[in-house]
Amino acid sequence: MDTVNTEARLSWFRGFVQGKTRITFAWIFAILLGFSAREYPTWPGIVLCLVGATLRFWASGYLRKDTRPAVGGPYSFVRNPLYLGTYLMALGTALAIENWPLLAAATVLFAIIYHFIILDEETKLQRLFQGAYRDYCENVPRFFPRFWPPFFPASREALSRINPEQNHHQFSYSLAMKNKACEAYLSFLGLIGGVGLVAFLWKHWVMS
Repeated sequence: MDTVNTEARLSWFRGFVQGKTRITFAWIFAILLGFSAREYPTWPGIVLCLVGATLRFWASGYLRKDTRPAVGGPYSFVRNPLYLGTYLMALGTALAIENWPLLAAATVLFAIIYHFIILDEETKLQRLFQGAYRDYCENVPRFFPRFWPPFFPASREALSRINPEQNHHQFSYSLAMKNKACEAYLSFLGLIGGVGLVAFLWKHWVMS
């Protein structure tokens, strides 16, 4: 009975995070950023947020949905570079305004929500690509690059075995545009520009 109840709770939670929950949390995160921005964004956070946006842009040029596993560029380092980029952007923005509680909360919530999202996506990809995706999982880590042997990225031979289409290993600008890659940089400008504007208003309007 306990096993059944646990599975039911996990099933409910998966449905909860798969819906509009992550969008809701994104808006809550943005609102909290706005309310807590009192100083202008600092460079370490700005750079980290920009790195996240660039990672998302880079990954978008390799993602061909439901055809073959994406293995080029950042996909040779991690299996979920788009989500990693999103995480770095959130982390960077919180770091830019030096909001340590929000940074910690964002890390915990991101880990909880995207854990189930990634697991369900992997189930779909396993069903779609079968042995090729199993091989991919064995060679490329899920979220963070490998800093121990075998070091990142995965070998060219392994990636070619997983996806023999060599043009899929090259960045495609047209594919990036199709995948709306520029939205990553627009989000970067919105996040950093937004907290900068709030800090300006706080200094020159609220505190004046």
